[in-house]
Amino acid sequence: MFNMNPKSILKRALLNLGIEVKQIEKAPPIPRFFECSKQALLYSQGGKSATFACPVNLTMHNTGIGFCASGWNPFIETLKEFENNPKLEYKNSVLHDFYTGWTPKSAREAIIDFSDSPDIFASYHPLFLFLSPWTSLTYSEVEADVLWWNNKDNREHGCSHFNFPDDGWTFTGPVRLEKGMLEFNRTVCLYKKIRTEGYDRSKGGIGVTILKRGNDYRYLVGGGGYHRAIVMAALGFETFPARFHRNSIVDINDVGDWPHIRSGLWTEKQALNYVDHLFDVDSLSWANRMNLVHYNK
Repeated sequence: MFNMNPKSILKRALLNLGIEVKQIEKAPPIPRFFECSKQALLYSQGGKSATFACPVNLTMHNTGIGFCASGWNPFIETLKEFENNPKLEYKNSVLHDFYTGWTPKSAREAIIDFSDSPDIFASYHPLFLFLSPWTSLTYSEVEADVLWWNNKDNREHGCSHFNFPDDGWTFTGPVRLEKGMLEFNRTVCLYKKIRTEGYDRSKGGIGVTILKRGNDYRYLVGGGGYHRAIVMAALGFETFPARFHRNSIVDINDVGDWPHIRSGLWTEKQALNYVDHLFDVDSLSWANRMNLVHYNK
């Protein structure tokens, strides 16, 4: 007869009494928070998770549409409209006009006001704007990553029947009406929740990649938390809890060794121009030229 450990004996005895014992998984610990991003990075590189205070006004997206108060972001503008008119509907929102008014056909067109991306970007689907010069992900890996994220997002918000790219995605138009409504509704619901309850740090930090140019920084949102960053910006927070999407800082001093410089996809000049663009782009001027800015509509 084989021996049973005491826990197994107790569990079997309880089952005989009709009592089932199940192990309850503990929630992961909340990462340690740092005011300083470098301290958080070193702590993360040391083997433990960390978050840090990410400045909203220095936060960007790969498209060139950022989160700063002096810029323009269709989600943030939509939330401002909602604050003034709680009965706002998607069809009357800035977000609707954004999705119908900006429909880039390629990865090159998906970066606002920037034309110095690799020539091949002109023939790539917009999702391949994430083939940044500093990433080591390949074409097929970026495609799989974007597909996974979109399927995950749609499924988590009750729309597992949505299909990317046919129904569209968060970052550019065109989108199907139902996808646009999903983006509008989830953003408004999250806005109301954080406005009432504050930021739930148990959800973790917002994923960012830090770009360093001299003594200046920009924080690219990616790897989860895009809508949370939008809401924090719309609510007027100066910082939000962030985590490193990759455990590193992307420094332009290393441009010659960036993976897609080495692969030949980007030239050093193109890569540096793209970084400068992310630091300096004027999204409000772009939105005005695109007739996307609402003035008391």
